[in-house]
Amino acid sequence: MKSIFILQWQRLKRQPLMIVSMIVMTMLFIFFIGGSTDQSTIPIPTSFSDEISEEAQNDWIKELNELDGFTFQPIKEKVIKEQVALGNASFGLRVSSDSYTFITGTKDSNQAIVDQFLSNLYMENNQIDQVIKQTGNNQVETIVENKENNPPVTVKASVGETDGDFFVFDNKLHALFGMTLFFAIYTIVFTLSEVAEEKQRGSWDRLILSPIKKWQIYIGYLSYSFIIGMTQIIIVFVMFYYLFGFEIGSYWLEILSIVALYTFAIVSLGMLLIGFVRKSSQLGAIVPIVAVSMAMLGGAYWPIEIVENHFVLALSKGIPVTYAMDALKGVTIYQQSLAENVQSLATLFLMGVICMGVGINLMERR
Repeated sequence: MKSIFILQWQRLKRQPLMIVSMIVMTMLFIFFIGGSTDQSTIPIPTSFSDEISEEAQNDWIKELNELDGFTFQPIKEKVIKEQVALGNASFGLRVSSDSYTFITGTKDSNQAIVDQFLSNLYMENNQIDQVIKQTGNNQVETIVENKENNPPVTVKASVGETDGDFFVFDNKLHALFGMTLFFAIYTIVFTLSEVAEEKQRGSWDRLILSPIKKWQIYIGYLSYSFIIGMTQIIIVFVMFYYLFGFEIGSYWLEILSIVALYTFAIVSLGMLLIGFVRKSSQLGAIVPIVAVSMAMLGGAYWPIEIVENHFVLALSKGIPVTYAMDALKGVTIYQQSLAENVQSLATLFLMGVICMGVGINLMERR
């Protein structure tokens, strides 16, 4: 076991390009998707219908800017359409007294967040208008605002991420977690590709017949891939936390636990894939398809919360990325403990055990 483990590190020392390139690619994609600047809000160009006075527009802007992470900027509708057409803005907003309309160009996950916020805002305003009509008291809105600003009872609340709750979206953290987990799939599985090459050369059979026990052979390869995968993920997290100011928080023990279980699940998935192939070239063809599909279905590219297709949501339940993203966001954004994410962690462990068992069984049969 020790000799096989050391041999893998010697091979890495001679050919470190793959690991380095994956870390660089991860960083580039995070910068591209999440941004490297300190801009904490996303600008939304907003126009108003003619029926809304200038004073009312200021009130609307004040209300709209209560949505964390976004800044609504009053702009003429013609200018918004030009910005969207030129690609300078993904979408814009047109507000009227009783409805709102999106001016869209490209598909943007932030639009679903804004849409959900606006739907709740209009519903609240409609309820206030109905109360005013029924009571004839024009001070209802002022009374409601005073009650919100000075509640009789102070309640300490925490945001939960359930199907019915408004979810919090942090573009930087989502890009960091999603792209890091995505590229880690390539690194982990390709470090296991040596097993496929051993099978292709026939040297795997000689290893099996050697005095080294089978479990020691497997542990030698698997432990190396596990450590490499863990190291890559943690390096990226640490770099973006300390060098680029990504607000991960101080939950490093929880993050390490989640990353460890995710890495175990992907190592096991790699063994399952190797059990199906006979040549390393076949593995090289399968891995990109599997990695991209898992990232798309698991919410690495966009928040899984905005997906409404039930079939896609059902498929996402069988993807390790889904549970790793859910747990990482739960710990960093919602300040949840590991106990509150035990379902996601247990699912990752179960996936790892099943894939590992099936993968080794396929290896033994061949």
